[in-house]
Amino acid sequence: MSKIIVEHSVKSSLYDEVAQKKKGILKDNCITYNVDGIIRINVNDNIVLFEKENDSIKINLKFEKNKSIITKYFIKDLNTEIKLETRTKELIINENDIYIKYDLYMNGEFSDTFEYKIEWRDL
Repeated sequence: MSKIIVEHSVKSSLYDEVAQKKKGILKDNCITYNVDGIIRINVNDNIVLFEKENDSIKINLKFEKNKSIITKYFIKDLNTEIKLETRTKELIINENDIYIKYDLYMNGEFSDTFEYKIEWRDL
């Protein structure tokens, strides 16, 4: 287990979030840190699993280059589950950063194109 510093950005046509210098943990190809909830990034082979959970929501996304994958978005207050589909356009995994560009569909309808980038270094 290593303590790390994480920086991430999430961008779309309607959304732009940048989180800098967040403390996190890297253990067994899993990065865990907190930005408005606990975020876990698991990397196995050329697949990235993204999970975010806070008091309101739980979202699970799976990314594999040139693949379309169905996952879930759970809204806790409404006890409602929404089907998500990620269509991964780009997936670049390096030693200390990951870049993902994907189209997101909610209940079968196009939502937006997102770019997610995470970088980390030892604390």
